[in-house]
Amino acid sequence: MSLSFILSQIMNGLMLGATYSLVAIGFSLYFGVMNVCVFCVGDIAILSAFNVLGLLLLGIFGTSSTIGVILVISLAAMLTGLFMMILYRAVIKPLEWKGSHMPLLSTIAAGLTLREAIAIFFPRGRNPQVFPEIIPIAHRDFVILGVLAVTLIVLYIFINKTKLGISVQAVAQNKDAAIMIGVNTRVVIYTTLVIGGVVLGIGGALLGSYYGMIRFDMGINYGLIGFSAAVVGGLGNIYGAVIGGMLLAMVEVFMFAFVPGGTAYATIASFVVVVLLIITRPEGIMGKKKIENV
Repeated sequence: MSLSFILSQIMNGLMLGATYSLVAIGFSLYFGVMNVCVFCVGDIAILSAFNVLGLLLLGIFGTSSTIGVILVISLAAMLTGLFMMILYRAVIKPLEWKGSHMPLLSTIAAGLTLREAIAIFFPRGRNPQVFPEIIPIAHRDFVILGVLAVTLIVLYIFINKTKLGISVQAVAQNKDAAIMIGVNTRVVIYTTLVIGGVVLGIGGALLGSYYGMIRFDMGINYGLIGFSAAVVGGLGNIYGAVIGGMLLAMVEVFMFAFVPGGTAYATIASFVVVVLLIITRPEGIMGKKKIENV
């Protein structure tokens, strides 16, 4: 087994981990600010991938050019952010005072609705769709990893260097206290919804580019992976979400590459790792232990 083969598998793991991480970041953002498990984040990412595909097929921005592709992905990401605000108003906000389980169940139902809507309204929506090569294969590795790096840098600057970002932190740490000091929680929540939607939108485009194919029901798997990565990294911690996404991706890729017949067991192996980490470190890799005074 050559060194170049091992390095190529590590690169594959990093690329796959970057796509997982973007979905996990969306999950962590929403949980951190709203304290709600939005279980349809995977379906939202796949919806964005279908939006990108539809816009590319329509050729609105002259998508043969790099600028055209960037404009298409940007428009799809912004549409995803808008959709998240609508989703919040429709299925999360009306139920947020009825217990933590009700928004969770409503977002699961929303994911099912999204999958069926794609299957029904997208042309031949139940069939696998070939995703155009929007990123040249020769540059795909660096582009995907570069997008993740830029996303993290922008999020870091926003959260730590802007007044609105500090307000987001305040709401995430203690919503009641944030309200008492005059933080506009409505603005914070809607800002988080848009940012998370944009991240998921970009993640969906990268997923389609990575696999070269998308299906209407792919969101189920990516929602579970996003949730698992967020839990492993520490719920509500976006950097932990990246670590969790990378870890799960590496487990899968190494099972593919180094274990005979490992393709059939890759997903099982990654979830075994999730269970072991939850048992040994339930607060997550980047999470903090909560101590309750009795």
